Amino acid sequence: MQRVRLRRGFTLIELLVVIAIIAVLIALLLPAVQAAREAARRSQCTNNLKQMGLAALNFESTNSTLPPNWGPNPINGGGSRVNGQAYMLQFLEQGNLFNTWNFTVDCNTNNINQTGRLQQVSTYLCPSDPGVGSQLDPGGSGRNCGHLNYYASLGNSAGQYYNLGTANSETNANVIGLFQVRYDSSQPQYLDPAGTQLNPSYRMCLGTKLSEIVDGTSNTAMYSEIKQSRFSSTMPAIDQTNKIDPVQLGSDGDFSTAAGRLTPGASCQTITSRIGYRGNQYYRWIPQTTNYTHTVPPNYTGLDCGDSSITAAHMAARSYHSGGVNVGFADGSVRFVKSTVNLDTWRALGSRAGAEIVSSDAF
Repeated sequence: MQRVRLRRGFTLIELLVVIAIIAVLIALLLPAVQAAREAARRSQCTNNLKQMGLAALNFESTNSTLPPNWGPNPINGGGSRVNGQAYMLQFLEQGNLFNTWNFTVDCNTNNINQTGRLQQVSTYLCPSDPGVGSQLDPGGSGRNCGHLNYYASLGNSAGQYYNLGTANSETNANVIGLFQVRYDSSQPQYLDPAGTQLNPSYRMCLGTKLSEIVDGTSNTAMYSEIKQSRFSSTMPAIDQTNKIDPVQLGSDGDFSTAAGRLTPGASCQTITSRIGYRGNQYYRWIPQTTNYTHTVPPNYTGLDCGDSSITAAHMAARSYHSGGVNVGFADGSVRFVKSTVNLDTWRALGSRAGAEIVSSDAF
């Protein structure tokens, strides 16, 4: 009689050991995979800022200035203006999208500009951002507007703009950034990029000339990152929990003195809501949708805050990259700046003519 040999299977203990080994291997490999993916996303983010820097410099080659921070008022004198990111589209191989824009009418509600409003421009999006920000098209399409992760630097000034045609123009060189809004009320009306004559009462922002970057293009920040957030001003942003701002909020934006650096501003101490619209509309100029400041450090954990009209504000650069933010400089380079950067160094990178000395290993 032939004996049948039974195959011996795994015991319960052996099976548990195998499962434990697999779990350990997964635990070891998963962070490495995630780190590799984040490295790829950060590399793409760096490339996006590189493309924006080159586009801005190509804009300068054509127009003799960097892109303006804001466009002209609509020809009827009412409504929203476009920002510099919209003006740059033609230099980002987005000429067809640029041609859909009519800069003489309201960019935010007029349905002539609806096609432009709804586009997602991949170069303007950081792949590490989960994209929690959303803003329904004010024109009524029921779709979300195009988002934006890369904002233009106002320098280390909390003041948003100044008038070259008045006596109270901004004169403190160590606070003025590349995209601080400048206009001249003493000059006649300007033309939009299409050559359309505008209402004489409304003037276009003046772009910065490269010759005005006294600190050197490699030492002057042009663009950096922000985190998209929902448009409601009463809904806390992801990382904005600290209500005490370490620097004074002043419309003149002078942080060159010890008092200016250390005295908290009253509105920032008592603030109960944040500045909204961060990253919700890539095309529209209001400070919240276009600009960041160097008045507070990268990835600042406090609330962005400003006065009621947002003519003066602290709006930090922030990213989902561990330890810092990518910054595009006026020479077209992109460097990673740590969140722990010395605040004076960070502000020096924000100014274009402050004559500060910044060593290459300071950030």
